[in-house]
Amino acid sequence: MQEPTVRGRYYEDLGVGEEIVSGCRTIGEGTIDLFAGVSGDFSEVHTDAELMKGSEFGERIGHGILALAVMQGLMWQTNYNTGTVTATAGWDKLTFRAPLRAGDTVQAQWVIKDKRVSASRPHLGILVEDCRLVNQRKETILTGEHVLMVRRRPVAT
Repeated sequence: MQEPTVRGRYYEDLGVGEEIVSGCRTIGEGTIDLFAGVSGDFSEVHTDAELMKGSEFGERIGHGILALAVMQGLMWQTNYNTGTVTATAGWDKLTFRAPLRAGDTVQAQWVIKDKRVSASRPHLGILVEDCRLVNQRKETILTGEHVLMVRRRPVAT
């Protein structure tokens, strides 16, 4: 297998306090429908437009985990760690703050909160990022703490 092509940045190139912003994506009703099919979550809150007209939301809404998946995808599309990230170690402190609605245009925004060299894998660094997904009304839909492993710059031999 080939090593991934590095277009992103190594651990050493990323600084605590650095802010990164993604491009935007508009969520369509079809996206919500497809996610219901992929996840198997056909809850009425996501699938029954007529029933949801009388709800506190006034319409059907997207899955919270769909919002997380969209945020992760928007983060990846920035290419800031393409070829250097090895894995997401976890998502912590996830909070769903506002519903994701069909027609919302969303953007991922995050700040590198902490970084350290992995004790068990010294060729990797661990980043902790404070992340949020916001819509066109500047409402925060989702917040969370993303922990990921990033390659360190290879030592010249």
